Amino acid sequence: MWCLYGDFIVVRCVNERKGAGERGSQKNEINGFNHYIERNFLVELPIVGKKYTWYKAIGTAKSRLDRVFVSDKWL
Repeated sequence: MWCLYGDFIVVRCVNERKGAGERGSQKNEINGFNHYIERNFLVELPIVGKKYTWYKAIGTAKSRLDRVFVSDKWL
């Protein structure tokens, strides 16, 4: 039974990050993160409210980094 929550520093798809330059490794990070989630049979709980959970202080960048994952047994 698993419940994982926190700031994961990586997005699950490119449209979850705005205003930050695309890094060459971003697609590898996204693929690795999604593979980890699938391999461990985790379910992401939906976010309520704002689409992004991190904002740069001057407002030029935003990302969805905070997430909650649970296992089927936890549900």
